[in-house]
Amino acid sequence: MPATLSLRVITPPANPAADLQTVKRHLRVDHDEDDDLISGYIEAATAWVEQYTGRALVKTQFMQSIGEQPYGAAWPMLPSPFLILPLALSWPPQQAQAYRILRAPMMTIDAMALIDADDGSQVSVTPSQYALDVYSEPSRIWLDNVLPLQRRQSLLVTFTAGYGADTADVPQAIRLSIAMLVAHFYENRGDMEMGTMPAAAESLLAMYRLVWLGA
Repeated sequence: MPATLSLRVITPPANPAADLQTVKRHLRVDHDEDDDLISGYIEAATAWVEQYTGRALVKTQFMQSIGEQPYGAAWPMLPSPFLILPLALSWPPQQAQAYRILRAPMMTIDAMALIDADDGSQVSVTPSQYALDVYSEPSRIWLDNVLPLQRRQSLLVTFTAGYGADTADVPQAIRLSIAMLVAHFYENRGDMEMGTMPAAAESLLAMYRLVWLGA
């Protein structure tokens, strides 16, 4: 069965993904009365872009929870007599599927622990007990040299992702798409369709969007 995945922010970004003054220039706003409103729109637009692309824009620490671990072809179709072979032979080996990290670009894995749902106890997973693919987007992890995730267990992964700690680290096209979304919010207050992103912003984000199938 597919793994269950959830994600929450542990340490939010220290800086916005788009600069207030730059966004105001895009809006052609030359007064300060709406600064709080526009800053709120920048946060909302950033959240929309991150959800749409599967990316963290400014350095953020997350905690990801992963549920039951599926196996790839754990046992072949064998006649029943073969099933009495000693399990110590470990054939064919159980192959744990990779888990994707739910935000890219990943910067660091900060901590990993197995959680027992019955008593809430935690067992740390050390770097020698997992494999990490940092070259894919999104990055992927496998449990290695440790018992596979069991039913009612969960794996908590604390990681940091983002392009950098500063607004300037965010690619220019993404910052411009945020300004376009803020303009969409600002000019259509109380009369917005949130189901689809404005075409211009969507086109700018197309090359950054991560698309995957399955869990």
